Amino acid sequence: MIMLSHFRILCIAACSLWSAVFGLLLVACSGGGGSGNATEGVVKLFLGKLQVPMFDSISVDISAVDMASIHISKKTLEDNLKIEGIPQGETRKFKVKIYADSGVLVQIGEAVADIKSDENITIPIKLEALFGFLRLEIPFGFTNNTGVSSGKLFLENMEFNMKFENGKGIFNTNSLPLDKELNLRIELKAVDGKLLFTGSKKLILSSILQTETIQLQSSQGTVTLELTGGSAGSLQVLAVLPAKSRPPKDYGDVFFTEIYASTPSGDDNSQYMELYNSTSDTLKLLDKHCKIVRTDNGTKHEITDLTIPPMSYAIIGRSNVLNKDYPSSFALLKTTMSLGLFCGDSAIDTLTYSSKGDNPFPIKTGAAIQLPLENYDIHELGSSWCSGFSPREDAICQ
Repeated sequence: MIMLSHFRILCIAACSLWSAVFGLLLVACSGGGGSGNATEGVVKLFLGKLQVPMFDSISVDISAVDMASIHISKKTLEDNLKIEGIPQGETRKFKVKIYADSGVLVQIGEAVADIKSDENITIPIKLEALFGFLRLEIPFGFTNNTGVSSGKLFLENMEFNMKFENGKGIFNTNSLPLDKELNLRIELKAVDGKLLFTGSKKLILSSILQTETIQLQSSQGTVTLELTGGSAGSLQVLAVLPAKSRPPKDYGDVFFTEIYASTPSGDDNSQYMELYNSTSDTLKLLDKHCKIVRTDNGTKHEITDLTIPPMSYAIIGRSNVLNKDYPSSFALLKTTMSLGLFCGDSAIDTLTYSSKGDNPFPIKTGAAIQLPLENYDIHELGSSWCSGFSPREDAICQ
């Protein structure tokens, strides 16, 4: 039986997730007053929450008739971009260009502003998307029990192979034209070349919100994928294919991905554990069948009703943890502890963390230890973990 839980496509035009507008906060600082060109200041470009698929670099060009042009290029989209040496004066033109990792220019925008001493100004720049992209994600689970071994995405005369990454099959296209009808076809095959899933659709990449559907044919019947526009330039697809709902049974079905134990003094009720369902099935931890155990002394926390969707996270937290998935009074030791998740007689995951010894974990007071999913198969090593907070998402290392 072929089982695949969620089939997700991100279909993204090359404009920001929050329409095509972001603000530049210019802070011109100087050692003297006046608005002449003699005094140069510092300008900060406040980008806000700008999200660009397959981002490579951003460049800013500043020019005016009475000043030498300034060019800045950055490889990161930090919120504040500091620019020094902009002469004060009128009609300073700011041109912004954003490039994809293929070197293709995907967004452009410009604005004009006057720069004066000791003045904060906000400049909205409307970015025009020049190209779009398609990113397709297929969660198979780390065990990949679906039988899918390879996949191809066909767009007009282009062909893209699927890559496996962190339990998912990933397709990434080159830049694609916007507002043009494209013929899309998906093929997913078994190791022997047998075609397991196939589907086709005429699709238009656009920054306009839209809802469409794709039908996949398989030995399990017809499956419908619904594409729903979340915001300008973004399409998300969620398909529910034949899958199981079951308790965890094998080592690695669920594993620890984040532990917040080393809380500041007096804040132990903010401790939590994060679990990750690495399979393509919905896992149910019910009726005290599963428990988290402190393996050095046998202290245990029984789980009576917790459901974790495929390739998803769950938070088990103490009383001060908001929006937790399951409550716990289980106390976590701050520097050294051995934990295990057991379901029935099976060990589903074990973890020993410590700030000391030959295998130290990056334990810091006031921060969690977290495991990037790519380090799943070496998660017993302290060097595989990092410090920070990233509840319900892959590790964001500080």
